[in-house]
Amino acid sequence: MILFAFFGFLLLSFSSCNAVKYVADNEHLLIKNTITVNNKKNVDNEVSDYLIQRPNRLVAGMPIALHFYNWGNKDFLTDYEKWKDSFPGKEKFLTKTFSEKQARGFRNAKYNINQWFFKNGEAPVILDSTKTKLTAQNLQQHFINEGYFRTKIKFKENRKNNKRATVEYTISTGKIFHLDTISTNIKTPILDSIFETHKNKSLIQKGKIFKYSYFEEEADRITKLYRNSGIYHFSRNSIGFDADSTANSFKSNILLNIDDRIIEANDSIFRIPYAIKNVSKIEIYTDYSFNRKDEKYNTVLNRNGYTFYAHDSLKYNPKLLLNSVFIEPKSLYKDSNRDLTRKHLRGLQNFRLVDIQYQEIANDSLVAKIYLTPYKKYSFATNAELTHSNVKQLGVSGKISILNRNTFKGSEILRLSVQGSFFNTSRDAALKDDSFFNAWEFGGDISLEIPRILFPLNTDKFILKSMSPKTQFTLGTSYQKNIGLDKRKFTGIIDYNWQSSRTNKHKVELINAQYISNLNKESYFDIYSSEFNDLTAISEVIAETTTIPSNNYDIDGNLIPDNFIDFITNSTNGIQTSNPVEYNSVQNIQKRKNIITEDALVPVFSYEFTYNNSLNYKDNDFTFFRARIANSGGITSFLAKKSENSGKREIRGTPVAQYFKTDFEFKRFWGNSSDNALAFRSLIGIAIPYGNSDDIPFSRSYFIGGANDLRAWKIYDLGPGSIQNGLEYNVGSLKLLTSLEYRFKIINSVKGALFIDAGNIWDITNTDLTESEGKFHGFKSIKDIAVGSGFGVRYDFNFLVLRLDLGFKTYEPYLSNENKWFNNFNFGHAVWNIGINYPF
Repeated sequence: MILFAFFGFLLLSFSSCNAVKYVADNEHLLIKNTITVNNKKNVDNEVSDYLIQRPNRLVAGMPIALHFYNWGNKDFLTDYEKWKDSFPGKEKFLTKTFSEKQARGFRNAKYNINQWFFKNGEAPVILDSTKTKLTAQNLQQHFINEGYFRTKIKFKENRKNNKRATVEYTISTGKIFHLDTISTNIKTPILDSIFETHKNKSLIQKGKIFKYSYFEEEADRITKLYRNSGIYHFSRNSIGFDADSTANSFKSNILLNIDDRIIEANDSIFRIPYAIKNVSKIEIYTDYSFNRKDEKYNTVLNRNGYTFYAHDSLKYNPKLLLNSVFIEPKSLYKDSNRDLTRKHLRGLQNFRLVDIQYQEIANDSLVAKIYLTPYKKYSFATNAELTHSNVKQLGVSGKISILNRNTFKGSEILRLSVQGSFFNTSRDAALKDDSFFNAWEFGGDISLEIPRILFPLNTDKFILKSMSPKTQFTLGTSYQKNIGLDKRKFTGIIDYNWQSSRTNKHKVELINAQYISNLNKESYFDIYSSEFNDLTAISEVIAETTTIPSNNYDIDGNLIPDNFIDFITNSTNGIQTSNPVEYNSVQNIQKRKNIITEDALVPVFSYEFTYNNSLNYKDNDFTFFRARIANSGGITSFLAKKSENSGKREIRGTPVAQYFKTDFEFKRFWGNSSDNALAFRSLIGIAIPYGNSDDIPFSRSYFIGGANDLRAWKIYDLGPGSIQNGLEYNVGSLKLLTSLEYRFKIINSVKGALFIDAGNIWDITNTDLTESEGKFHGFKSIKDIAVGSGFGVRYDFNFLVLRLDLGFKTYEPYLSNENKWFNNFNFGHAVWNIGINYPF
C-alpha cells in the first residue's frame, strides 16, 4: 500500500504540474503536429522524421520529462537572497547552529538539486515559425525525393490563449514519376565493360518509381562493384546521374555518367582512365608498434608470397595466422578481401590494432601491408556482483580470471578462472549456524579456444575459413555447500562454432558431459519441507489405526522421514491394504526423493542454429531465431555396463542419463529509435527421456519464473500445469513462454517498460509422480498458461543496464474457475525482480 500510495502521489504531482511554467507570455508550447497527405492524416514514422520541432516526449500520455524540468526553480539564487533578506533571523540561526561553511553547503545542495532537475528533464518546446517553415521545406523535399515532383505543401500555426499551440501541415503530392529510358556515358572502357557484365543487377530499371534513394543505392552498388574488381583508385564522386523529365507523361529519362580518374601532378589537375590493380605481394608485421616503427626487423620469413616481419622472434605460426588473411598474392585488389581480413584478425582477440595499407609499385601492382599490434600475452581480470532470488536471498560472488593469448603460437586463447560465492539462503532448513552468509560455492574452470576446427576429419570444404570457425575445450568443477542438497559437479566440453553468413551461426557440442554428485542427501526433507509436512500428516492418519514403531521418531518426538518411508513400504505391515491412498502418496514422495538425490552422468551431444539479422547492439528493429537439438547418452550408454541392482547402465556406479531435448526461441523487435521499442519473445522446449532414464535429470529439466522469465512468479514456484502442490522446486519436461514488452525512455538514462508474460511447464513423460493436472493434454492444456503483467524501471550505464521489474499475477491457472483472473493482482502478491541487462 505504501508503494501504491507513492506511485499515486507521483502521478498526482505530474498531473498537477503547470506545463507552461517556463513559457513566456509571448511564447507558445508546441503540443501537437498534424500531417495530412492527400486528405489523409499520415501515420508514417518516416514522414514524421522530417519534423524539425516536435512536442515534448510523452510517457503514458503525459510529458513527464517536461514536468521534471518544471520542478526546478530557475530563480533559485534570486529567491534565496530574498529569503535571506525576508527572514534574517532564520539565516543567522542556520549559520550559528551549524557554521557559515555548512550553511553555504546547504545552499549549494539545494542549488545542485535544481540544476539536476534541469539537466535530466526536458525544456519546453517553444513554437518557432522559422522551424515550421524549414519543416515544410523538409517535407516537400522528402516527397520530391520519393518521385512526387509536383508536391505542394501548406502549413498553419494555431496559437491558443493558454500558451499552447499546434501546427498543421497539409501536403498534396500530385502524381508520381517513373523511370523511362536508362543510358550510360562511362569514359573508361574497362569500367564500361565491368558495368555491362553486371548490368542486370542495376537498381535503376525502366518502369520503377523515381526515388532518390534508388540512385544513392545504385551509386553505392557501382562503387562496391568496381572496388571489388581491381579498380583500387575508384571514387564514388566519379558517379553522376542526369534526369530529363517529361512533364505530361510523368516519366524521366536517366543518364549515368562515370568520369575518368582525377589526379594532381606538378600543380596541374588532369584526368586519366581508371586501371585494374593487382596485389603482387603481402607484408605482415606481426609486432608493429609506433615507437619501434623505424627500428630494424630482425626476423624476416617468406612463405608462398607472404613476407612476415618481427622485431624479435616470430611469435605467430605463419601457416595458422594466414587462416585469417584473405588477401592473396597475384590477385585482383578487392575491398571485400581487406575488410574480411581486418574482421578476422580482430576476431582472434590477439591484436589491439589491425591496420591494412596498400602501396603502389610499378606495372599497376600493389603491395598490401598488414600491421598487427598484439595485446599483452597475459591479462588478469576480476569482477564481483550481487545476486538475489527466492532460492538465494542475497549473494556476493567474485571471479578471478587469467588469460594467456597465443598459447601455442596459433592465436589460441587459454583462460583460467576461479570463482567463489557466499549466499544467504533461507530455504535450507538444515542450517544450524546463525551467520548471515550461511552457504557458499566454489569452482574453477580452464578453457582453450582455437581459431579453427580441430577434428580428425577435414572440414575445410564445408566450413570455410571465412566462416570464423572456432574450437573450444573446457574443463570445470564446482562445489556447493548448503545450496540445495550440496553438489559437486565436473564438466567437460568440446564444442565447435562458425558463422556461415552475416546472420547465421552454428554451434556443435561434440560432448558436453556433466557429472553431478549430491553430497547432502540426508537433508532432503529439511530442504523440501513440504514433503516432510505431507509425511507428518500421513503418519497422523495411519497412527489412528496402526501402531507406528518408536524408531520412526527422534528423541524430541519428530518423525524420521526415511525410517517412516521404510516402515510404510514394508509389505508385511498391511499398510498397502489398509491405507492405499497414504501408501501411494508415500511411494510418490520416495520416488521424487530418489530422482532429485540421484547422482547422474549427463553426456550431451547437441547442435544449435542461430539466425540474427541485427546490424549492431543499438539496432532495435530485427529478428532473432534459435533452435537447439540435444541428445544425452546416445553413444555413451554403449560404453556403460548394466547394473544388477538398478537394472540401469552405469559408469562407475553412476547411471547414464538418456533423453532428447529441443528448444526453439523466436524474438522480434520493432523500434524506430534506441529509446522506444516493442519486443516480443516466444519459447518452446521439449525433453523426452528414453532407454536408461524414466525422467529428465533435475538439473536439465525445465522450470519457470524469475527475472528473465515469467516475472510475476518466483523461480521454481509455478507448475507443472494447474497443480499448486507447495513443492519448493517445480520442474517439467515441456515449457511454453511468451513475452511482450514495450520499452521507452523516461528521462535521460532512466528507461521504463510495460510487459505481459505468459507461460507454464508441464510433464509429458509417463511418470506416475505427476497428477493429471500437471500433464500436457494437447490444446486442452492451453487453459493452464499463467499470465503475468507489470512494469519496470531500468538505468542505462552504457556498459550494462540495471533493471527492476515488478510483476503482478494476472491469471492463475491453479485457482478455482471463478477466481483465476486478477484474484491476486495487487502489490501484496507482486514479485520484485532485480536483474542485469534486458530480460530478452
